[in-house]
Amino acid sequence: MDIDPDIIRRFLDGTGREGDEEKIMFWLSSYREEKELQEAYKTYWTGLKETAEVEGYDEEKVLGKIYHQIKIEESEHSKEQERRKTTQKIITYITRIAAVLFIPLTLFIFLNKERLTNGSDYMAYSEIYAPIGTRTKFYLPDGSSGFLNAGSSIKFPIVFKGKSREVDLKGEAFFDVRSNPEKPFIVSGENIRVIAYGTSFNVEAYSEDLISKVTLLQGKVEVLGKKKNTVQSFGILEPGEMCVFDSNESTYRVVQVNANDIVSWKDGKLIFRNEPFNEVIKKLNRKYSVNIVIKDNKLNDYSYMATFEDETLEEALKLLKLSAPIEIRELKRGKRPDGSFSARTIEFYLR
Repeated sequence: MDIDPDIIRRFLDGTGREGDEEKIMFWLSSYREEKELQEAYKTYWTGLKETAEVEGYDEEKVLGKIYHQIKIEESEHSKEQERRKTTQKIITYITRIAAVLFIPLTLFIFLNKERLTNGSDYMAYSEIYAPIGTRTKFYLPDGSSGFLNAGSSIKFPIVFKGKSREVDLKGEAFFDVRSNPEKPFIVSGENIRVIAYGTSFNVEAYSEDLISKVTLLQGKVEVLGKKKNTVQSFGILEPGEMCVFDSNESTYRVVQVNANDIVSWKDGKLIFRNEPFNEVIKKLNRKYSVNIVIKDNKLNDYSYMATFEDETLEEALKLLKLSAPIEIRELKRGKRPDGSFSARTIEFYLR
């Protein structure tokens, strides 16, 4: 896709149109477009006036906040004198930019990442979060991409250095990894690690869950987990296999699954095939940003088969009532001190 300088200008001016941000993120994810993107950025920068007046813009306050934040990061990371000198240069440069215009920090770091990282051990990271009730697409520095499920986050360096490409995951994510046999791709969860060389797979590792799952669609991955305070390999998965690890019992098993059903969440679907009732409720809570509580443990004896796609929460609840002997009671939503309301709480009882 050719880079359109007008889109860059609109985005930096704050007058972007729908779809502009997605196009820029696509360009940022492709090293092939980097030179052209830098040229577009430089053209925009050189065309700016020496001073700019922005309505409602308080230069002193903005620069104070930027300087304060950078000084905090400097105190945490700058232990060597040379590094402090480098950080001071960055402060000066960012201050010059901020005095003219609000330029997105993400774009600035990307376009200057080599200058910021060369000759230093300091590693800058990015973190992406998908709030409850949403899913988010992400792009990684090596051209890999994927989706974050609701309530999940991923942390990764802005440049993959060393002999591996490692990311930290909290929650659930689908990965489509660029092949690089010389530099394996590693996903680290709280209790599980996945090593891939170029493949498509799904990792479910929510910190509040004792069960972690790795599902392989294409290629091959090795799964490792913490077992008796040591990291052990659970073997290499074949396409269509899922590794299920119970961190509480320190046990694991590999089962055959329909991998496309498992990752259907990234397309806005939920497909259940003989799924335990409590697992169904857990996924519905994340999809609809609601708090469904099972009040009768006997409901956990039921398994569930269904597909949810465009249904509203009310429609999903009706389908549940048709498929299981449940009675639904919704509690009154509480009002918080800031005027907002708490999430909907719905109780399920055995009918």
